[in-house]
Parts: sequence; structure tokens; C-alpha cells
Amino acid sequence: MSVSCPNCGSPRVMTRDLGRKIGGTTGSVAGSAAGVAGALHGGRTGASLGLAFAGPVGGGVGGLAGAILGGLTGGVAGGVERLVLTLSQGQVDIQLIPKAAREISTKAYVARLRRAIAKQQPPGGKVMVKQMPIKGIHGLRASDVIVQVRGQDMDTLAELASKTQKQIRNLDAFENVFVSVDLSKPEYQVRVDRVKAAALGVSVADVATSLHTLITGAVATRYRQGSEYYAIRLIVPEARLTSRQTIEDLPLTLAAGKVLRLRDIATVTLGAGPVEIIRENQIRQVTVEADSVGQDLAGAVRELRQALNRIERPAGYQFALSGSAEMMAEMTETVLAVLAFALFFSFIVLTVQFNSLKLPGLILGTVPVSLAGVVYLLALTQIPLGATVIIGVLVVVAATVNDGVLLLTYANELAQRQACSPQQAVLDAARLRLRPRVMTTVTTTIGFLPLALNLGEGGDMLQPMAVAAIGGLGMEMLVALFLMPGLYVIANRQPARASSAHDRRHHPVQAG
Repeated sequence: MSVSCPNCGSPRVMTRDLGRKIGGTTGSVAGSAAGVAGALHGGRTGASLGLAFAGPVGGGVGGLAGAILGGLTGGVAGGVERLVLTLSQGQVDIQLIPKAAREISTKAYVARLRRAIAKQQPPGGKVMVKQMPIKGIHGLRASDVIVQVRGQDMDTLAELASKTQKQIRNLDAFENVFVSVDLSKPEYQVRVDRVKAAALGVSVADVATSLHTLITGAVATRYRQGSEYYAIRLIVPEARLTSRQTIEDLPLTLAAGKVLRLRDIATVTLGAGPVEIIRENQIRQVTVEADSVGQDLAGAVRELRQALNRIERPAGYQFALSGSAEMMAEMTETVLAVLAFALFFSFIVLTVQFNSLKLPGLILGTVPVSLAGVVYLLALTQIPLGATVIIGVLVVVAATVNDGVLLLTYANELAQRQACSPQQAVLDAARLRLRPRVMTTVTTTIGFLPLALNLGEGGDMLQPMAVAAIGGLGMEMLVALFLMPGLYVIANRQPARASSAHDRRHHPVQAG
């Protein structure tokens, strides 16, 4: 199942077949989906659910959805957004009503629905509630953590994926753990006896080519009608390929023109294979997906890495993390790179403006103190670090540099124009800058409050940015009014001996 709200991530409940039963269940799956869709559209609850279910799970999922719809989800959904059915699984995405029209958030609704579904798992299947990724963000996946198991042999990959799944389930930091590989596709597997084939002068490649031509066909020529060309494909009629024996009777032509049957050099067995084979950079991979729960994603990823290190794997097989964990790592690198460039170019500009290295270093040295407000408020509100925090960080950096330039520039002017001490000059400058600094911070904070309180639609993504900006600006005001003046006085303090000599020259002691 899935639940969604306009402009924000929607939950998704997925049901998967664990028994890997094949065939004869498409009708029950479609019937269950139709019942769920009808209940969502016309029922008294107006629920916001999405179902993804596999073949033998069909009837159980329908009853499960009915129970959830009847007792849990009243007045939350606006209707079915998408219905997807396959032989092995299905999915229904549902659109929630606008946020202002309901009293429960998407995250809270998913948590409540997840607890209810955990008590009603259908036999032979798995139902999972997942929050859909926010639409329009490239690379954002529905799962928080995706472990990519990479290698060449599918059986080994499936075994490693199963071990990975068990390790993740033993961790309290994850839920909704499932493996992407589905070995439920029925197929006939041909195993060539290489000794017999070599004795008859047939290679494995020749057998594969011949079977491919017979079963999938080969284009012999093309038929022309006007300016259009149509391929003429020679193929064994599908009605003749009805059993294992009919495949074993397929003829293979040797190079010398002799013909033999497939059964003479190979055996055909009924088996199951992967529904799809996923490759990345030409390397096969199987993914294990999971969602973090109960703690921050960074801490969950650390526990996951330790668990993966305990899994023994053959040479040539490796683990890689993607999903929200990968996006978080890339975001951290981006934030550090952007912040480093911003500080570097600010230092260059300030050095040229002040014709000095001391004051630019003093201003930029207070930036980490201002950014401490970002960390404190995010930790206090227990809001995780989001991708938009970088915008709030840049706002804080810009405000710190701007206030520092205005304050210290005016303090230098007062010290030169009135011939006063650095302490008196910076006190006068700070007193003058107090009112505009407070006015600017208060108005900016008020502007960020609606986003920080997540009052409007789509505020989930922008809330970390607003909270980070408010915390940083509050700390920056204290830095500009107290820390910078103190550092300015320390940086411009004259040595005691020079001050004593200066006083003796201007105030000579008279002999009495």
C-alpha cells in the first residue's frame, strides 16, 4: 500500500510473495486489487492506502486491506493514484487529502498503519508500508538504505543477499527489509554434456545459437509493400513447444549437414530463474532495501557497515550502499565543498577591502561559532539533517560576514576620525549596530517561522533549512554584538610597554 500527500512523500505498503509459487494466481491478484481500489474510491472511510501484492497472497491481501480501510484510515485519502499489477507483486499508490484538511501528518499516519499491518501479515507474503520519495528530486529512492551486492554468479549473489537480509533484520535500526531478486520465473534449463558435444563436433555456442534461432526466431528475409518493409521471421510454432519433451526433440544441424536432437547432447530440466537481471557498469547486482527507524540515518548506516563487515564473501563480490544513505554522503561532501569555496572567496574579497589579513581572519574565524547555532537548534528540535540545510548554512555565513564587515569598518573609521582607543571605537560601533542587527534578525526569523513549523504544503523538505537558518541567525546576532567586538579589542591591543612609553611622552612627570 502507499499513501501520499500533495507535494510531499507518500507512504507505500508493499506485499511480496515469500513462497515463490508460480502460475494460476493472476485472477485472484486482480480481484483483490479491484476490491481494494473500489473500497478506496467508494468506501465510507476515504482511506489513503497503496497495496503491492504477489500471486498466492491475493485473497489475504484483499481481506487485510478491507480490515485496515474499515478501522484505521477514515477521512485521510483522496483516491487511488496508480494501480500496478504483475504476476509476482502489485502496488497501489494513493493520494492523501491536503494537509490542512487532516489532523495527522503523513509520517504519523505511516507509523500507525505500519503497526496495524504488522499484526495482520498474510500467509506466504509480506506487507510493507513505505513512504514514497518526494516527486521531482532526481536520485531519491523510496528506501532509506539500499545495499548493492555485486558480482557475477546469480546463485552466489542470491545467497549473499539472503545473508545480508538476515544481518539487517537483526539490527533494531531497520524495518521493511526485502531483497530485490525474484527467482520465481519458471524456465527450462539446458545443460550440455560437453564430452558428447565435443565428440560430435558441436560447441556450447552452436547449441545456444541454434536454440535461440528455433525458439525466438530468425529473420530470413523481408517483404516489401510499397515503401514499407516487413521482416519475415522463421520460428518454431509456440503450439509445438508445450513440454520438456518437445524441447528435447528440437533438431540441431551440424557443420557437416548432419542433424541430431537436443536430447543427444543435453538434458532439459524445469527450474526457476530471476525475473530480471540488474547490471550497473556491466556488473550484476542484487539489492537489499531497508528503512531506518528509531534513530538518525547516519547512526543506522554505521551499524549496517559493521554488520556487513561480518559477512564472508568470495573474491570478486562486494557491497555498496545507495539510496538515502548515498544521497546523505554526497550532500555532506557538497556542503563542505560549497562552504570551503564561500569562505575562500570571502577571505579574498575582505583582504582586498581591508588591505589586511588580520580583520578578514577575525571575521571568518567567527563563522564556525555562528554555525554552532545550526547544530544546536537541529539537535534540540530532533530534525534530521536534510539536503536543504546547505541553503540555511549559506544564509548564516552571508549574515556573519556582512555584519562583521559593517561593524569593523565603522569601528576603524571611528578610531581614525576621533583618535579613540579600539575598545571605545568598537563599543560605539556595536551600540550603533544593535538596533539594525536585531531588526534584521527578528524579521528574517519571522519569515522562516512558517517553514520551520511546517505549516504549509510541501514543508517537509524545507523545514530543515528554516530551522538551520533560525538557529544560525540567533547565534550570529550574539557573535556580531559580543564576540566580534571582543576579538577586535584583543587583535588591536597595544603592548603594555608601548602604552607606558606613550603616556610618559605626552604626560611628563614634574619634579617637585
